Amino acid sequence: MPSPTSRESRQSAIRAALLAVTAVSLAACGTQTPGAQPSRTPAADSSSPPASPQAEPDRGDSAPHNAENNIGRRPGDMSPADEAAAKEQAKKVGPALEKLRRQGRISPKDVRPVLLALGFRATDLRVQAPWSKWNVDHAEKVPGTAYGIWVGKTACISGTVSADRVWTEVTGPYPETACIAPPVAH
Repeated sequence: MPSPTSRESRQSAIRAALLAVTAVSLAACGTQTPGAQPSRTPAADSSSPPASPQAEPDRGDSAPHNAENNIGRRPGDMSPADEAAAKEQAKKVGPALEKLRRQGRISPKDVRPVLLALGFRATDLRVQAPWSKWNVDHAEKVPGTAYGIWVGKTACISGTVSADRVWTEVTGPYPETACIAPPVAH
């Protein structure tokens, strides 16, 4: 029968080996670089469907098809001339809407006349209640205004006016909502 000391030493060695194996296994968890594709055999590649042209590489913990679901949230390209014109005009939009916000006038009925007074054509404006707080329940009434203004053929001035702030940005148009930033997709 082995002595208690050698038995304890052996058990300690086994515990240390198990801990080392566990540590190595855990250290490998999650080490795949986001966007890296797992290695495949040629046979597996021949049976795989082609990737969607809108799909982004795997982003790790994101939901399946997240990139495809959010393609409508990616603005289109702007021509350099339209982008420059929109940036110049946005310089007057932000301050005018900030003045309105400080007066507590943040509804679409307050914002539309200010944008028209800045010289934008009614046909180039879209002014509406903003999407709901979580961009899910579109029936929810949220105080404030979401606005979008066409500039040229390819640029937009988009933003929101709320009790807390005025947000203004220059982007290309969104595929489904034109110059209004779209809600988050499912």
